[in-house]
Amino acid sequence: MALLVTAALLVAELGAIGVIFKHAIAFECLANWPARACSGASGALVALYCLLGALALFGMLRPQPLRDLVRQAGERLWPLALNAAGVVLALVPVAFLREGSGTAALIPSFGFWFAGMVFLLAGLLLYLAPLPRWRVFLAGNLTTLVPVLVAGALAPSLSILIRPLWRIETIADTTFTIVAWAIGAIGYEVFSDPAAKVIGTEEFSISVAPVCSGIEGIALVTVFVTLYLVLFRREMRFPRALLLYPIGIAASALFNVIRITLLLMIGLEGNPALAVGGFHSHAGWLMFTLVALGIIALAQTVPVLKTAPDAGAIDPVLAENDLAPLPFWRDPVVARILPFAVFMLSALAVSTLSQMPGMLYPARVLVLGAVVLVFLPIYARLSWALDPIAIAAGAAIGAMWILIPVPEAEGGAPYGTLAGGVLALWFVARGVGTIVLVPLVEELFFRDYLESRLRLDRGTVWAIFAALITATLFAALHDRWAEAFVAGLVFSAVARRRQRIADAILSHAVANAIVFAAAAIGGNLHII
Repeated sequence: MALLVTAALLVAELGAIGVIFKHAIAFECLANWPARACSGASGALVALYCLLGALALFGMLRPQPLRDLVRQAGERLWPLALNAAGVVLALVPVAFLREGSGTAALIPSFGFWFAGMVFLLAGLLLYLAPLPRWRVFLAGNLTTLVPVLVAGALAPSLSILIRPLWRIETIADTTFTIVAWAIGAIGYEVFSDPAAKVIGTEEFSISVAPVCSGIEGIALVTVFVTLYLVLFRREMRFPRALLLYPIGIAASALFNVIRITLLLMIGLEGNPALAVGGFHSHAGWLMFTLVALGIIALAQTVPVLKTAPDAGAIDPVLAENDLAPLPFWRDPVVARILPFAVFMLSALAVSTLSQMPGMLYPARVLVLGAVVLVFLPIYARLSWALDPIAIAAGAAIGAMWILIPVPEAEGGAPYGTLAGGVLALWFVARGVGTIVLVPLVEELFFRDYLESRLRLDRGTVWAIFAALITATLFAALHDRWAEAFVAGLVFSAVARRRQRIADAILSHAVANAIVFAAAAIGGNLHII
């Protein structure tokens, strides 16, 4: 629990500090300070995020040393006072940073920020474990921690720093040549200027500049593979594992060519706003995510890349599970996580492919429905029953959602120009997704999987803390975050009342059914 408190505090504090200095004060950094100072300030915070992310990844992949470290976590509260002092110190520059102040406040600001971060992090680290335990932890894990933390801290800028190692112009030329060949092979008549690396028509054209050559993706994949091999070096079979480098780089380059080709096709088909807007903004990260997941899947499933499990280095129970794991499609944990991951990934995909992602909601329903169908035998074993309390709670949430007014959404109806029978099918798919699939997927992930992991004890304090954290994360997925936060707390209470997640699913489904009915009848789909 103390580990979760620490993580929550860290995210909240760093997030608040970043938001306050970026949006809450009248101070434009570049108008007052040198560009290097501005980039250094923001880059340091981003590097800290990545460093902490690398540390969290180490903890997930090497859980036993972390468990030993935090055995006494939370027993002493005075480090939290040190942490609070760090937050105060980091916010001191708010008092004197003003537009037009020039560089007078530069050195004091960096001094307070540095001191604040030292106190903030030291307080949280000492809250997790006293100094003697940290010494033992570092003595046993230093050789692994150092490269992990260094890679994490340097990750934001490493892709830029290693650019000289690559012949960017050569990569850009190759990318342009392949894109030009691909777009011609598909059947489009376009002009191409290899010298300027411009391709397209008079109506729409793109420039395959070095920044679009794919070098950033290649660099990110290189960093990712390096970090992965460091973390899993005992499980990987070297030098065969080094094949992940050329495989990852080749996949990244291929996906970049596909991305540029699709962008050009979208623009040539009369959708330039979509091409340079939603698709250009999201497709790169979507492609990198797919490459990263593919590398992990390859490393974990191809026998020639992995060594045999070292049963003596892990818990005996885990060793037994490694020898006889549950089939993927029969694993209850997978059944709680994978549908939610597909749900979120499908949202990113449609936002990438369309300026009106709402029109593609039926496609999301089909994909998510197929995944849910695979796990149906697991879901069938839940304790399903028509509980009056769950139904009443869901009805109350639905009524709250309808009665609280919200402004009209911009951009028109989510179904766009659909009409007639196609529009009727869209409403059916929207209803199935909203009433059946979304409650099942969200409750299994948030209230069943995530909240059960956060509740490390049976005490009321832990239950409340877990409910607050899951309700906050649940609210973050919704535009109407305040109503969603309340709904999350109610669904949590319903689930814990009889220790049945099916009750929360039922309550969520009732709430969504009421909201969907009101939205469909009144034509106010923006309230969903």
